[in-house]
Amino acid sequence: MSYSQLVQEIEKGIIHPVYLLYGTETLLMKEVLEALEQAVAADDPLGTQRFHCDEVPIQTAVREAETLPFLSEKRLVVAQNATVFTSAKSSLEHDTDALLHYLENPSPTSVFVCTVTAEKLDERKKIFKAAQKNGKVAAFLPLKEQELKAWMAQAARRKKVTITSQAVDRLLFMCGSNLTFLDTELEKLSHYAGENNTIDEDMVNTLASRTLEQDIFVFVDEVVRLRTEQALRMMSDLLKNKQSPVYLLFMIARQIRIMLQVKIQTVRGLSVQQVAGQIGAHPYACKIAAEQARRFSRQDLERFLMELGDIDYQIKTGRIRDRHALEMFLLTMQGKIGTAG
Repeated sequence: MSYSQLVQEIEKGIIHPVYLLYGTETLLMKEVLEALEQAVAADDPLGTQRFHCDEVPIQTAVREAETLPFLSEKRLVVAQNATVFTSAKSSLEHDTDALLHYLENPSPTSVFVCTVTAEKLDERKKIFKAAQKNGKVAAFLPLKEQELKAWMAQAARRKKVTITSQAVDRLLFMCGSNLTFLDTELEKLSHYAGENNTIDEDMVNTLASRTLEQDIFVFVDEVVRLRTEQALRMMSDLLKNKQSPVYLLFMIARQIRIMLQVKIQTVRGLSVQQVAGQIGAHPYACKIAAEQARRFSRQDLERFLMELGDIDYQIKTGRIRDRHALEMFLLTMQGKIGTAG
């Protein structure tokens, strides 16, 4: 079961006695746990009990789940980092027999949740099969592009703002797909926009935080979109941060190569998703490359790659200084589009 399907069930009041949540997207797990807490124990301050299985054995959480709730009909018991569902070793003595017995006969007055920060579980184990039979097993793995965009729109609504599709694309491009980082950025942008207002692309450009690596990707985007003034400004900032001109030239060449591959393969009838699989790139990166490549012909892109290869040779043989070569490439790029030779 996917994250979105699980949330929809909980919102409809469909609550299962057992949940096994695993994966690397811990923010999505946190959102599901918050939804369960709201649905199960919102009126009971003692209705949720959490146990970290790196600190206490799993049977402690099981005993709590077997105990009747005090002020509500049901209690929520969470066993965090329950690595007993994986093949990993633990320094604690976990009583998996007690866990298995509970999973086979879950208490009607408890909702028992086990979370595991791992990409996969050991599906051969009896405890996994019991959780699957009597509850819900859900994977929280990196979201695909459309799922990620839908999550961002939903996260914005929870913060009482809306966000344009252009702002979503720009935020993903500038900040990457780390959900925790994106949520922090959306929080900041929502405060700036104000309640019931809209986050647009200009706000993202003004306020979004970036890592040094992401700054390089934005710099390359400015270059291939022929926004020379912005590219030169970013180049200066990156050089001040000890980035090598040769590395920046390499990253430009890398992006132009992806743009050329996408242009060639889409003309042959392949979708952007298929091209991404063929060249081993992320689908979103290929989508951006396809948009960037529209302003250039195939011949333009091939000529730029040849020129960048020649620049690399001249730098390595000492015929030209690396910074000067980078600046001249940026300043002359636009004038070479569609020219012969």
